[in-house]
Amino acid sequence: MTEEKFIALVERLSLRAKAHPGLYRLEVLALAALGYLYIFMMLIAALAVSAVFIVISLLKPILLLKLAKIVWLPIWFSWSVLRALWVRFDPPKGRLLQPREAPQLFAEIERVRAEIRGPKPHKVLITDDYNAAVMQRPRLGPLGWSENYLILGLPLMSTLSPDQLRAVIAHEFGHLGAGDSRMTGRIYHMRQTWARLQQEFAQRGGVFFRRFFAWFGPYFNAYSFVLARSQEYAADQASTRLAGAGPVGEALVLANIGNDYQNETIWRPLWARIKHEEQPGVQPYAQLLQLGRAISEWGDADGRLEKALQRKTDWADTHPALKDRLTALGQTARVPAVQGPSAAVVFLGPLAEILARELDETWQRDVGVQWRERHQQLQVQQETLRALEAKAAEAPLTRAEDWQRAELTEALQDAETALPLYEAHRAQFPEAFEATYAVGRILLQRGDEAGLPFIDAAMRVDGAAIKPGAELAFRYLTERNRDDEAQPYRAAWTARNDLELLAQAERAHFTASDNYLEHQLDAEALARMQERARGLKGVARIWLVRKKVQHFPEHPAYLMLIKGHWYQWTNAKRLIAEARTKLELADTLTIAVYQSGLKSLFKRATKVRGAEIYRA
Repeated sequence: MTEEKFIALVERLSLRAKAHPGLYRLEVLALAALGYLYIFMMLIAALAVSAVFIVISLLKPILLLKLAKIVWLPIWFSWSVLRALWVRFDPPKGRLLQPREAPQLFAEIERVRAEIRGPKPHKVLITDDYNAAVMQRPRLGPLGWSENYLILGLPLMSTLSPDQLRAVIAHEFGHLGAGDSRMTGRIYHMRQTWARLQQEFAQRGGVFFRRFFAWFGPYFNAYSFVLARSQEYAADQASTRLAGAGPVGEALVLANIGNDYQNETIWRPLWARIKHEEQPGVQPYAQLLQLGRAISEWGDADGRLEKALQRKTDWADTHPALKDRLTALGQTARVPAVQGPSAAVVFLGPLAEILARELDETWQRDVGVQWRERHQQLQVQQETLRALEAKAAEAPLTRAEDWQRAELTEALQDAETALPLYEAHRAQFPEAFEATYAVGRILLQRGDEAGLPFIDAAMRVDGAAIKPGAELAFRYLTERNRDDEAQPYRAAWTARNDLELLAQAERAHFTASDNYLEHQLDAEALARMQERARGLKGVARIWLVRKKVQHFPEHPAYLMLIKGHWYQWTNAKRLIAEARTKLELADTLTIAVYQSGLKSLFKRATKVRGAEIYRA
């Protein structure tokens, strides 16, 4: 389903939901039931067919021999269904809190839960995110038996007041289906569950599930989208009944602008130190705990709020825009004044500093290797830039050198310093569309409309520039309430995305009915691959072909076929992983190992002239 069709369907369904809300909820539940019914019918069918062959093997073994060529089909079918149903929902990551560690927080959670009449959270997690959320994890996959998680980000708790955090917790309990909105809450989380199930079934459920969910998925997403958005408003109202409209509105404002503040005051300066410091010796979460409530010192907080209010509710996200949520609450948008300590200090007490220290230690450990590698890379880049600057002072640079100089200047210094270099590169090499895009990008990012023609020019000549260029232009125009001018960029993004999805689809599967061509590798690359293939154990022959594709043929869709020795059992997964590593193959290249189900594919593809590239 294309984006235009999805939006049109959601708009029609929104009108239906407003006209008949009760009936509409039943329709969504019926659609979800259809999905579950299909899954279990497939399971019953698989088990029934397997049972029939088991009975045949017990009663008439000789008949089973006559059916030897097809006996593997029900076994394969049963395995495919059972494998698809074995969906593991990993628990969310975070620091598990025990009630004895934070009695005040757990008492507050229980008080809010009781007043909201929501289900109890089984676990409370503290994370490093500027966010709060609830998650229901089905412990039995499609069978349900959910486990409720309440997830609170320490950076967010460090920013909010106790009343504001109370409003946030009440909102999250509203998502769990509080009070009279339990059915809507179930549908809200059923939507999350189905999104995960569809992803799992599409990856490993076989053709039976892929085809069904290719139809079912978009329709269930559209039907449940309407309720998911209405559930956001319902959760806000549930929060208002407990905490009051004022704290709810304040919490919404801080949730929308606080992350930008923390990025600019903590994270950007922190990562800038990587140029000069070999080790990450800072403690960002301790700083966030101390500075989170310093709203009066936030640079241009009112400007951030004004920008947040310019965002409009669209069909890309179930969350309504800040302006619409405040309007529904009857609240005026304003940056709240700071009064008293943060919710982290009040509800966690001394534990807040312990948690911040734990997060800092985890962060330093996780980014340590990346930090050191990036620091070394920057040292090399700085030396390269100095060499290019020295060379440019004496003689003209080549096109590649001139482009590298501009890119390194932006990476090591800033975009404004690099802009004249990009402009000079474009003037010297008019066909350099990458410089055209860079000029347009920098101009738009600093709010200069002169960047639009440059983005348009780059999008016309470079397909890879369409999506990022359209996103930049669309954001620039919509932030200035120029929606009509922004729509062509949205359409361009959608058209390009649809093409990319079609390209992905035709590269996702290789069958005997596809057309295959010569690989066209140059002699040097082919010799290098053949030399590395000698290190593969158990491999008798290797073929390499290209699939004839309709979309983006300039990006070949390669298929490698591997056949082991006839006298040796082959572990296909191990061999594919080993071949990808030792032959240094890109993830986009598909590998198939010979087995009975792929005879037709091997027979067709291996007939291509020059397909065989290795024989032991």
